[in-house]
Amino acid sequence: MDEMEKALREELEKHLDTLRRNLEVVPMDVLKTKYKKPYQELKESICKAATAYTRHVSLGGIRIKQKYGDEATSYANEAVKDTQCLKRISEAAFERQDMNEIAALAKQLREEILQVLHVFYLQHMCIYVSKECMSDHHLAPEVYNDATAQVWRNGEWQTMEDTSCGALLPVEVIYEVPGPVEAAA
Repeated sequence: MDEMEKALREELEKHLDTLRRNLEVVPMDVLKTKYKKPYQELKESICKAATAYTRHVSLGGIRIKQKYGDEATSYANEAVKDTQCLKRISEAAFERQDMNEIAALAKQLREEILQVLHVFYLQHMCIYVSKECMSDHHLAPEVYNDATAQVWRNGEWQTMEDTSCGALLPVEVIYEVPGPVEAAA
């Protein structure tokens, strides 16, 4: 957990604890009527804190070049539209004040977004042929993702912003969705 996530989590936990303590001593119908204004302010604080925390956990560290931002955003928005995670995060916050459940759901949302972005990333795969590779046939070209500005080296993705010392060759990656498995008769 990075420092930002820790700070966002602590802020959300503070608001959830306030709601939990209020609900222990005051029935919900009284909170909504007699204490309407402070209750509404607390709800807004919880919404803002939960949104900031969820956004950081689900989107933090995802690399996308600015020129592909709109395209990637449409993929991510599709994942968010199709998920039940946000509704369940709201329920965990307002019904149970369960920070651990919120954290797990935010991580689940991240996985759903990454799964959808996988198809986007595949569309931007290239072969990077360096000048050294062109002059030495023993050197193999490298796999490069133009959307993330990363090259696959030594078993991991590494940042490589400048590709001007070589050539990028687009690669068409065919992505097939497996069909349903037939049940044995």
